[in-house]
Amino acid sequence: MAEVKLMKRGDASDGQAGRANRPGYLHLEAHQPSARLGDTLILDTLLDQMQDAVYFKDAASRFILNNRAHIAHFGRKSQEELVGLSDADLYPKACAEACRQDEVQVMKTGRPLLDRVEQAVNAQGEAITYSTCKYPLYGSDGQIVGTWGISHDITKLVKAEEEVARANAKLRALSLVDELSGLYNRRHFDHLLKITMDLFARKRLGRCKADFCLALLDVDHFKKINDKYGHVTGDAVIRYVGSQMTAHTRSSDTAFRYGGDEFALILQDTDLPAGREIGERLRRHFEQNPLMLNGSEVPLTVSLGLVGYQEEKTASELVLKADRELYQAKSEGRNRLCG
Repeated sequence: MAEVKLMKRGDASDGQAGRANRPGYLHLEAHQPSARLGDTLILDTLLDQMQDAVYFKDAASRFILNNRAHIAHFGRKSQEELVGLSDADLYPKACAEACRQDEVQVMKTGRPLLDRVEQAVNAQGEAITYSTCKYPLYGSDGQIVGTWGISHDITKLVKAEEEVARANAKLRALSLVDELSGLYNRRHFDHLLKITMDLFARKRLGRCKADFCLALLDVDHFKKINDKYGHVTGDAVIRYVGSQMTAHTRSSDTAFRYGGDEFALILQDTDLPAGREIGERLRRHFEQNPLMLNGSEVPLTVSLGLVGYQEEKTASELVLKADRELYQAKSEGRNRLCG
């Protein structure tokens, strides 16, 4: 029976001693497909009690030894059911080829591959993620005769990390969204407007045609609506305006609740004439489609101030121009667009 054993310093020749001191170095005294790990009960027990999958392969990447965890991964019951098989017999072609390439690299360089993340499917059809370390396996003459590896199941860790990432993404999204209107909030508006201005400034420096528009929208006589119908209805108006701004603008446009009853729109790749068309269409929609609440109509109109990007140096400068146009629309009687 062939023997695989951990090299001890006193067991190695001078040429093998240095190699034996390397982390993960194993010595194969005789290489046979039916090789077992050591004659000692201690080493057998150590391997079989490990929760991690441990396996040994010959130079052709055929299994020559597996611990219980590795055997169980494939739904097998005995060592003999795996010995002589390769990954090509057990995994899809792409997965098997990737494993084989790793092992060829280890045998060619004599250097281990550490913490390789591998995807596999166990005998129950469950997707498993492993962190695998692969090492060279040496024969009694000091030559590399195969590889051995340890695979640690990190599936639960990966899933936990994914759940944390999703939770963090949700928290980030919540921090950027106005709860009442369902639109992005003022914080995200300030951030996105600055990014948009920087982007279009660079486009123009590159002599690319680049335009975008900013519109500020205000619900006309919102205080009177609150006074007449109550704050519950006022909240319903904010929700209605938010939903309609999303539904009646393009997917490339971004709507925000700027504050109170004031909203904003960033219209990407839009010149001023196109911006007027979008803004006017939105104004007419509110004029012609009052909010229906408990079977009753709550008429409402909006005023808009529109500006096109003209290489303003700061976002606040652009917002100020849009605000002036909005003020002009209100001064002229509301329910109109200026800009």
